[in-house]
Amino acid sequence: MREAATSRRNRRRESPRHLTSPDAPASNGRIVGLLFLNVILPGAPRFLRGSKGWSRWVFLLIPAIFWAAGSYLGVSVLVDRASGISWVTHPGRSLVLLIGLILLSAWYLVTFLDIFGLIRFRRLQPGGKVLTVLVLVPLLVITSGGTGYAAYLLNLSRNALSDIFTGPLSGGDGKPVSPFLNPVDGRYNFLVMGGDAGEDRTGRRPDSIMAISVDAATGATATISVPRNFQGAPFPASSPLKKVMPDGFSCGDQCIIGNLYSKVTEQYSSLYPGVADPGAKAMMETVSEILGLTMQAYVIVDMDNFSTLIDLLGGVKVNAGGWVPISGEATDENGGHLPPEGWIAPGLQTLNGYQALWYARSREWTTDYARSLRQQCVVQALVKQMDPLKVLTKFGELAKAGTQIMESDITTDQLSTFVELALKSQSQETKRLTLGPPDFSTEFSTYPDFEQIRIRVAQLLGKPVPSPSSTGRATTPPIGTLTPPPTSEGTPSGTPSGTPSGTPTQGPPLTEQYLQQLARMGATNTLVELLANNGTCSPG
Repeated sequence: MREAATSRRNRRRESPRHLTSPDAPASNGRIVGLLFLNVILPGAPRFLRGSKGWSRWVFLLIPAIFWAAGSYLGVSVLVDRASGISWVTHPGRSLVLLIGLILLSAWYLVTFLDIFGLIRFRRLQPGGKVLTVLVLVPLLVITSGGTGYAAYLLNLSRNALSDIFTGPLSGGDGKPVSPFLNPVDGRYNFLVMGGDAGEDRTGRRPDSIMAISVDAATGATATISVPRNFQGAPFPASSPLKKVMPDGFSCGDQCIIGNLYSKVTEQYSSLYPGVADPGAKAMMETVSEILGLTMQAYVIVDMDNFSTLIDLLGGVKVNAGGWVPISGEATDENGGHLPPEGWIAPGLQTLNGYQALWYARSREWTTDYARSLRQQCVVQALVKQMDPLKVLTKFGELAKAGTQIMESDITTDQLSTFVELALKSQSQETKRLTLGPPDFSTEFSTYPDFEQIRIRVAQLLGKPVPSPSSTGRATTPPIGTLTPPPTSEGTPSGTPSGTPSGTPTQGPPLTEQYLQQLARMGATNTLVELLANNGTCSPG
């Protein structure tokens, strides 16, 4: 009887509830078990100690709350990915998540330090002390340190997103505008501009202008490039610029659409009271009128910092159709340059930031239209190759660089919806249109036919083709005509009207050395012919 009672007492002492009593044997295995249990249920070791009172239950209730919150977030991501993303992008939700991460980090620190007392660390043998420290320190770094670092990254993200995506202050009449965008005819429409504000230029000038239309249900995307030399840009009747320029932005070569942004910013910003960026607002208005689509928001990408984004994402893969020069230093104001500093070869390429920037901007010995096609291609490739894991590993650097790379009037309240659509679009084919070659003639940008543009845009998006009476009058003279689409055999889509496509059937093979020699010789006509297909591009 006495032996049986002693055996029962020993078993109780060895159970988890009596593990840390003063006379319990604190074996190395039990110590390690407690430490790993605290990783899963921070505070559970204190609950299992067996002390009485309400405080004991606090150490079970708190980890239960954290587990319930984590399970809710996990289910949110699985059931509704956009809702899950909003915990990072939405200002209110991200604040709740930030506070939760800080509390969890602090709670891990408290409970791990509490284990020192539970296991009677001072009474352990030297080997047990060493083992405890060797196991506890890494677990403390992973748990408390990991959640603390996640809180730090989330705070960086919150600050960056609030600086980039500010939302509209008003609609131009001083009245507040709802920050939430609703689809127009089932689509979201954005205006993306490549900001060009070099030291030798006054103000910002959009170097590239692209409308992006996204199906609100499927994420299917269409990009429409508006050449910066587009003339006669009209304004809708609701635009305050309509009263100032009733015939549109039309005064010859000085009134190309690429100059409208700075023109409005410098001379007509008073027409848009309360608007944070009058130039961007005017660009949205005129592009909406040109395409027959309502531009709902804008994004301005700083081209000089664009390379930083590409490098952080590990480069961008494209299947380049022709040689693209990395131009040398400019020698005059008429497009003259020193020989190229390098070349981007045809074929499948993984471009770093510097190369991608030149690939999207180079127009030496070619046209703005070929450059527009390459810009569309790079945007499409970036979206399709966006790797959430890579973004996560570079999250801190991306957040820090974000405010230098872009700005937008999209609000953080709705950003998760657009991130979700971007992820959906990766499995969709992106449709493309350029208001110039290869889809229209070379002269089209000078004398655009707006009826033809709106018809082509409607066809691109699968919408009913507008009747002539609803498209407005065409500019005069309406000489812009459609050109045939690329053939299945791979006719270069970036070939300017009136220039040969492909490479000569005779002569030396095209190599970087040969092209560089031609550049040094000043063989402009030959280079124009050889580079005529460098607008051809597809995502790698």
